[in-house]
Amino acid sequence: VSVLEMDGQFDRLDELIYVESHLSNISTKFYGEVTQQMLKHAEFPGSNNGTGLFQTIVGLKIRDLYEQILSSKASATLQASKV
Repeated sequence: VSVLEMDGQFDRLDELIYVESHLSNISTKFYGEVTQQMLKHAEFPGSNNGTGLFQTIVGLKIRDLYEQILSSKASATLQASKV
């Protein structure tokens, strides 16, 4: 188990990129997506600290799960149409 503890805010872009580069299995589609999403929604509460980072990662995991569900439903529909 790895634990990530954050205290304070991201003051510089390179700090956020550094943290993102040390995370794995966060369901991003490309390197820098977490940073991009946090910058895109900079006006949201907590967007420049650990809360925003956690919310962004959770959002990416939910997107990944949603895409897996859609994929499995599409696969089941395709197999049913072959029968």
